[in-house]
Amino acid sequence: MNQALTCIALPAPDCVRRGVFPMQGETGPLPADLARYAEGTGLLLLPPAMPAPGIGHGLPEPALRTADMGAWQGRPLKDLPPADLARWVADAGFAPPGGESRAAHLHRVARWLEALPPVPARITVMADATVVRAIVVAALGGTAAMLSRLDIAPLTRIHLTRHATWRVAASGAPLP
Repeated sequence: MNQALTCIALPAPDCVRRGVFPMQGETGPLPADLARYAEGTGLLLLPPAMPAPGIGHGLPEPALRTADMGAWQGRPLKDLPPADLARWVADAGFAPPGGESRAAHLHRVARWLEALPPVPARITVMADATVVRAIVVAALGGTAAMLSRLDIAPLTRIHLTRHATWRVAASGAPLP
């Protein structure tokens, strides 16, 4: 089996730069030419709530949504209880109230990656950088603790290949 998975990390929502947790499904401004990065792919997968201007053939994939931040959605970091925020940073198993931990998010993405069918041969995923990070960590067989040790810049490509197992072929390549 030979399969290629190209992951494109989308821009972060504007609120992230202001230190505010985004609402579920909130995305940053999308480049006008985003559709060209999916040309020639056998399958294009998107987060369920992603607006896809010019990408008419993308399929929503629930596993590609960001971690659910529960009661922290839309809230500034400075307004959260410091002890809870410190625990969330230090403990990948800690979930915000009513939300999803980084460990649970990684597990969800890893199950999706394992279940990905061997055809088509070329798949493109466009998702938040945190989701792309989870895909890479899952492909490498890593743990949730590794999520905070990997930077995925917005508007970069990560290319994975699968023969017997997933391999990271290229990471952090800027979009042309």
